[in-house]
Amino acid sequence: MNRVINRVTITDVSILDRLIALLYSVVSFPVWVCYAIQNYSLCGRVLSRYEYCCGFDYRFCETSRLARLLAVVKGDLHLIGYSPKIAYSSDNQYVGAFSARDIHENLGIKPIEYHHLNDDVELKIYWWKKCIYPLLYAYSLLFKVDDKPINQRIKWFGIEVFNGHQNVALKIIQQLIIAIPKKHPSLIGYVNADCLNKLKDSHHYRENLSKFNLVLPDGVGLKWALKLKGILPGDNINGTDFSPKILELAAQKNWSVFFLGGERDISKKALTRFKNIYPKLNIAGSHHGFFENDQLVIDYINKSKAQILFVGFGTPIQEQWVVDNYKYLSVNIVICVGGMFDFYAGKVRRAPLLIRQVGFEWLYRLYQEPKRLWNRYVVGNANFIFWNVSHALDIRMFCLNFLSRTIDVVISLIALMIWAPFHTILYCLLFITERKNPIFKQVRVGKNGQRFTMYKYTTMDNNIILDEEEFKRYVSDGIRYKNKLDPRITKFGFWLRKFSVDEIPQFLNVLKGEMKLVGPRPALEKEVEKYTQVHKLRLLIKPGMTGLWQISGRSELSCNKQFELDLHYVVTRNIMLDLLILIKTVPAVLSARGAM
Repeated sequence: MNRVINRVTITDVSILDRLIALLYSVVSFPVWVCYAIQNYSLCGRVLSRYEYCCGFDYRFCETSRLARLLAVVKGDLHLIGYSPKIAYSSDNQYVGAFSARDIHENLGIKPIEYHHLNDDVELKIYWWKKCIYPLLYAYSLLFKVDDKPINQRIKWFGIEVFNGHQNVALKIIQQLIIAIPKKHPSLIGYVNADCLNKLKDSHHYRENLSKFNLVLPDGVGLKWALKLKGILPGDNINGTDFSPKILELAAQKNWSVFFLGGERDISKKALTRFKNIYPKLNIAGSHHGFFENDQLVIDYINKSKAQILFVGFGTPIQEQWVVDNYKYLSVNIVICVGGMFDFYAGKVRRAPLLIRQVGFEWLYRLYQEPKRLWNRYVVGNANFIFWNVSHALDIRMFCLNFLSRTIDVVISLIALMIWAPFHTILYCLLFITERKNPIFKQVRVGKNGQRFTMYKYTTMDNNIILDEEEFKRYVSDGIRYKNKLDPRITKFGFWLRKFSVDEIPQFLNVLKGEMKLVGPRPALEKEVEKYTQVHKLRLLIKPGMTGLWQISGRSELSCNKQFELDLHYVVTRNIMLDLLILIKTVPAVLSARGAM
């Protein structure tokens, strides 16, 4: 137990909080049982109890939020409030099991508020919000990308847009700032749905953005557009929330910054706000965005010896100005931030946290300025949706994917409901016999090279280490390890593998959309590293629980033959072929032919 001196006692936990926590505890009781067994196997006790200066934190397996419901029922925590980890007795004692911070981070939205608790809007809690917050947290877990490293660049009309984690984007920017002095500064920009509409229609705007070193995705619209393309979206890196993180880094590294843009007093007010947030920030200067002589402003910026220049004129004016003048600037990096100054100067209000959490801040902005933003958000968003759907999907593929997904969801739900009582028995049996976590999790490679966590029942003893020579002896075609007599397979695991029972938890992967019922088997990362360009074609579609080679001999086939059948499926797949493979999988599993 971790104790903190001068702990503040949580008081007045409402009856409503306790009743809601009790209700969710009863509903989630079967999950509690599984977590309790898993926690006992890992640390010898069911619950881990941590005491902070503001409340208690109960955990299953160190991270599960379910156990905190018990602290709410006991009155040690409120249902909603600041996380016990980040709350301080000097700031606030309103600490809860669920917080906006957790939901935002799961959804890939990480605003500046979380560095300063007094900015978080969590004190006005209504009864309906208390009821839906646990559900909203569960919803946010579907978008959590911690175990899915997806740092890549996606092309939109010839412009490469970053798709990945915020911390990776921040590291890239840091490298650009500290890079060996260059002849010209590096350029950073953001694109949202409105920008992509402009990119589609404006060749000049595309030319300007093509000169930028890094373009970041801003807004939930890009996330849905990427999903239409079949690409797992990364974090929502909007300028208003992400640019202050660059300022925080600048304060730590003592890099000087310059603000350019906004009305005559806007940039100064924003500057004052950031100076209050980051007292150590080295501010070289600021200038409003209403000027006629570019050269005078450029000379003023250069004389300030600023290393980072923030430009906020609005799209596409700011990109045009930067492209026209960046060769004459002596700064290390130029960042286009749009309307960030207006938000932090208090001219424009941010949407409440709950609205931002579900990705509808644009609707709040439309509510604030309907006349000015009607064309951008209503007409523009409709246009964005139309051309994305028309480009990403054709009628044949849409029907195929819709029917295929429907079949996947229906069969997976039925299978999991039927298997639920057997799962509880098997879970307990595996725990008793193996004394370890009955569910094995492993990172696999899915569609377009995206990583995801695949579930299986534990069938191996990982304490046994294979000799390197023995391991290489059973690597088929230089890629896959295949050995029916693998000494790591447990006696119980042998029978689970023989009848493919160990694969049943993958129905959860199918429900989550990471896998399909039919498709190439998901490969390990070290296997994909050995793929040729031809082998990588099997990554064009989602992996599956079964496929052509599973009904044609399974592990008795060579690696090359398996790849040949996978590629044949990628090219010829259709609904009837999927149904045929599913039907033939049943006798293949029962016969245990080629099982390993």
